[in-house]
Amino acid sequence: MKVQRPEVIPDGLYNQKQAAELLGVDRHTVAVYEAAGQITFKSRKAGGRKVTTGAEILRCWGEMYHL
Repeated sequence: MKVQRPEVIPDGLYNQKQAAELLGVDRHTVAVYEAAGQITFKSRKAGGRKVTTGAEILRCWGEMYHL
């Protein structure tokens, strides 16, 4: 995971691949984080893809560094 705070728009929507890139981890690691409740995703109606917000990415990153 990246040590630097991810540059995100708090209200922006990010898919699992984008979240992984911002956090500096593999996409499969993000799925593990989701299963553990460390980050939440919601399914979009269009295409059923999972998305999360920038604020959720920052929350997940902060939990990893106990901020």
